[in-house]
This record gives sequence, C-alpha cells and structure tokens, in this order.
Amino acid sequence: MLRDNPLFKKMIETGEDRMSKLAQDFLANERVMGVVQKTVSAALEAKGLVERKVQTALSNMNIPTAGDVRKLEGKIEELEKVFETLTGKVGELQRENGKPPSGSNSTAQQ
Repeated sequence: MLRDNPLFKKMIETGEDRMSKLAQDFLANERVMGVVQKTVSAALEAKGLVERKVQTALSNMNIPTAGDVRKLEGKIEELEKVFETLTGKVGELQRENGKPPSGSNSTAQQ
C-alpha cells in the first residue's frame, strides 16, 4: 500500500511538522491573538445585545421569557409552602378544639 511506503511516510511526517510549526508561529503572533481577542469580545457583546433586544421584544408582546417562567415557578413553590404550613396550623387548631380536620367527611363516618 501507499501508506507503507517509507517515502510517503516521510512526506507525511514533514508535512505534519511544518503544519505544527506554522500553527505555533500563528498563535504566537501578537497581532493575530489581538484580532482573535477582539473578535471574541465583539461576538460576546453582540450576543448580549441580541439577548436584550429579544427580551425587550418578548416583553412588548407580553410573551414570558424563560427567566419570567423561572421566577413564577419560584413564587408558586413559595406559595405552596405557605399553604402547607397554613393547612397544618388549621388542622392543629381544629384538633385542639375537638373538631375533625377540614376535608374529612364527618357525616360519612357516622
């Protein structure tokens, strides 16, 4: 096969060595790295701007964002905890007063 040919193997090794050196030189160049950093920074700024504009557009159309949904989920969880606490306290008060807890059907038990 061609890959077993020693001359072909040497050519591949030489090409790999040259490409490695070229990549190292390229990445070591301060101008190149400056351009890469500026490009990445500009891309991140553009992404942030797009996200803010999308959020504004969704808000103007009264469409909730993922953040809005997360906030509402948190509030619902808080209300569920408050409701559970209140239900427990009402049950305790009813037991202290000798009444069956709300929700139990006392007429069906008689």
